[in-house]
Amino acid sequence: MRREREAANGELADAEAARWRLRQREGLDEAGREELAAWLDASGERRRAYAAHARVDALLSGLSGEQRRRLAVPAPTRTRRHALAACAVLLLACTLGWQWRASQPQWTQTLASARGQQLERTLADGSRLSLDADTVVEVAYFKDRRETKLLRGQAMFAVARDAGRPFRVSAGQVRVTVLGTRFAVRNLYGAVEVAVEHGKVAVADHGGAEAAAGASGEARSKLLLSDGQRALWRDGSLRPEAAVPPETVAAWREGRLEFSDRPLAEVLAEFERYGPTSLRLARPDLGALRLSGSFASHDAAAFARILPRALPVALRRSGGETLIDARK
Repeated sequence: MRREREAANGELADAEAARWRLRQREGLDEAGREELAAWLDASGERRRAYAAHARVDALLSGLSGEQRRRLAVPAPTRTRRHALAACAVLLLACTLGWQWRASQPQWTQTLASARGQQLERTLADGSRLSLDADTVVEVAYFKDRRETKLLRGQAMFAVARDAGRPFRVSAGQVRVTVLGTRFAVRNLYGAVEVAVEHGKVAVADHGGAEAAAGASGEARSKLLLSDGQRALWRDGSLRPEAAVPPETVAAWREGRLEFSDRPLAEVLAEFERYGPTSLRLARPDLGALRLSGSFASHDAAAFARILPRALPVALRRSGGETLIDARK
C-alpha cells in the first residue's frame, strides 16, 4: 500500500511538473513565479520531478526539427512514460560523459628548470617555451583551448597561432590570453609582470589564483598590451608599466638582469636564482634600498664591485661571506 501511494505521489508530481514547464515556456508573471517557488518548496518529490523535466527539455532543445518530429507521438501510457524516462536518463548520461571527456586535457607536460639552468622546449602545437632559472610551468592542451600555469619563475612564450584554441597563461591572480605572439611572463616575489615582444595579449586580474586558472567570473581589471608594452600586478592592483624596446623583453635570455627601482633584497634574491653569490645583508633594513641597472646574471662578483658606487653601502668580508653594510 505504501509503495502504491509513493508511486501515485510520484506520478502526480511528474504531471504537475510537466504543466509547470509548459506554463514557463508560455511565460510566467511575478505571481506565477512566486506560485512555482511555493510549489517547489512543498516537497522534495516535486523538486526532483521538476529537475527531471528541466533536464529533458534542455536535451530536447538541442535536437533538430526532424528529430523532434520523430518524437512527436501520442500521449504516452505509464509503461511508455517509464521507457521515455529511461531513454532520457541514457541520453543525459551520454551528454555528461561527452562533457567530461571534453573537460579532460588531450596533452599535458610539466617543465622545470634548476637553479642557474635555462631551458628551451617546443610544445605539442609548435609553440616554443623558454624557461629562466628556477622556473616551473605546467602545460595542458584541451580540445578548445591551451592552458599554461607559470607556478614560479619567468618564461618567454612564442605561441603558434590557432584561432580555435586560444593560448592562456595563468600566473598568480593574472591571466594572459593570446592567439599567436611572443611575450614574457614573470611570477616572483609576490608580483606578476607581463611584457610583449611582438603581437597583442590581453592581461586580466581575476582576483584569485584559482579564478585565473579556471577563467571563472568576470575579471576585476583588464589591459591590452602590444609590442614593447608591459603590465605589472602587485598588491592586488594591475597597472601598465613604461614601455621598453621590444628587443629587450626577457633580457635574461641574453644573460642580463634588468632592474628598475627594485628593492635590494629582491635584487639579491634574483642573483641567487642563478647560483650562490655569498652576498648577505648585514641589516634587514638595507634590503629596502632601491636599485636600477642592468647586470650580468652569472657575474655576482662584478655586481658586488658596482654596488657601493650605486648605493650608500660598503662591503666587508665575514666568515666566507660578503656582507653589505651601511656606509659609514
